[in-house]
Amino acid sequence: MSYLVLARKWRPQKFEEVVNQKHVVLTLQNALKTKRLANAYLFTGPRGIGKTTIARILAKAINCDQGLTDNPCNQCDSCTEITSSRNLDVFEIDGASNTGVDDVRKLQDQLKYAPTPGKYKIYIIDEVHMLSGSAFNALLKTLEEPPSHVLFVFATTEPHKIPATIISRCQRFDFKRISINEIIDHLKIICQEEKIDIDNEALYLIARKAEGGMRDSQSLLDQAISFCGTKIKADDVIDLLGVIDWEIFFQFTNYIVNKDAKNGFKLAEKIFVNGYDLVEFLNGINEHLRNILIFKSTGDMAFIESSDSYKKRYSEIGSLFEESDLLRLIQIVSDAQYNIKRSSNPRLYLEMIIIKMIQLNKAQKIETLLQGIDTLKEKLFQPNVSSNVGTQHRPVETKTTPTPISQIPLKQNIQQNTEVVRDKPEEKTEQSSDEEKTEETESNLSSGSENGANISIETVKEHWQQLIDEMKKQKIAYGAFLEEGLPVKVENNTLTIAFGMDNGFHISYLERNYQDVEKIVAKILGAPLKIKYVKAKPDNSEGTPSKASYADKVGEKIPLVKTIVEVFDGEIVG
Repeated sequence: MSYLVLARKWRPQKFEEVVNQKHVVLTLQNALKTKRLANAYLFTGPRGIGKTTIARILAKAINCDQGLTDNPCNQCDSCTEITSSRNLDVFEIDGASNTGVDDVRKLQDQLKYAPTPGKYKIYIIDEVHMLSGSAFNALLKTLEEPPSHVLFVFATTEPHKIPATIISRCQRFDFKRISINEIIDHLKIICQEEKIDIDNEALYLIARKAEGGMRDSQSLLDQAISFCGTKIKADDVIDLLGVIDWEIFFQFTNYIVNKDAKNGFKLAEKIFVNGYDLVEFLNGINEHLRNILIFKSTGDMAFIESSDSYKKRYSEIGSLFEESDLLRLIQIVSDAQYNIKRSSNPRLYLEMIIIKMIQLNKAQKIETLLQGIDTLKEKLFQPNVSSNVGTQHRPVETKTTPTPISQIPLKQNIQQNTEVVRDKPEEKTEQSSDEEKTEETESNLSSGSENGANISIETVKEHWQQLIDEMKKQKIAYGAFLEEGLPVKVENNTLTIAFGMDNGFHISYLERNYQDVEKIVAKILGAPLKIKYVKAKPDNSEGTPSKASYADKVGEKIPLVKTIVEVFDGEIVG
């Protein structure tokens, strides 16, 4: 067969022709210059990146007719024979098909013979990790003390399968994947020499499909030439290789921005109809979002492996997303990549993920929220604040008892209802100052009789929050349960506390611990009182606390909370 495939035709024959393995090439060239060659080398890395190619070039450099050199001539008999795999002193062995200990022993029998006509016998064992444990054991002594005319080069894609005793006897070189841009540049040179007209998008698709392997990219290019002839377009490569058009991912991000669920479903249908691999599709979305995130974060296109036209579009689309939103989208896709493999209905799962991403709400910056709260605070504490902010100035009322700041205001309808069931205190002459009010209250508490006759419902309400706080200090459950109720009247040495119809457990618990509760009440109010717990509906005379009253209590105690609830049209749920 006269035709030589591109992967063989364009195989590097010199160290300087090797792409993206400078760290390996430079080390070997320096070793050749200084004649510091090791007994064995281990080349590791993904497929198609130059492991056996560099092993061959090393063999040429060692056995070149010009002598040991870092730049083989490729003209002498030894070099040309190695290039065409005809040299008697260079052995390429497939480790996958020569795995047994008997194969290693045959190799060892050959080691004692001197090379002819070269200076070294070089054994290149590819996929060396496929050797059996016994075969590796048989190699140990040979690698430790090989004949002076023998050199081993091992190549593998899975170094973790090689025993540590073997690795420790070799100089190890880890080969790198070749970047998409480097593959594209090399393919351009090949196409130029082969007189192939190919557009940049097609080159990008081929390079991306190769997944970092130069040999794979050359094989794909060969396949594309056979399919398209001397003129190759991106659409032809998409049809040939079954790769996903990158345009689909740009369309998908537009659906996310516009929240276009209809076209999102159409996209999912297209993925299934065309038979695309779902994991590959999700990988593409993640890479696409990653490119947007990188440009958004750094503003530098150097980290994006894509064609120039796509890079320009990334710079345009970056302004439509926030970094936090991109991170959330990437997390959704990453989870889907793992779960879709186990799904019994992959199509439904993909549709769900697509709609979830499209309907994802934009994250709000914490600075924006804090700024809004600061604005509300300014409005709240301005003098003569209008009622549309949610607060009003109340006229000062004169009462016979003080109203501490810590008091929780009761809802208006509850206050009106409770007037029916409690005895109204006698009207007293208004005091001329707040000091006189405070003195009168203190005297009432200090002079209260032991039967609690001087304790009024107003006094209880004024000290209600203090009472709850003291309960929580004693036991958190006391205060938490008592906080759900409201004091409604003091009559016949008994304080009546009303609870909602669904607070039966609270009442039961407090009744079981009545001694502790009454003791704390006496401590705070200055006189002993018995406690009576009742259930009542919101409209009855007992003044039952409700969710609405709880919200009002919190809102009046913390005006900022009430303002936020009104501005954002929310509610306090507890």
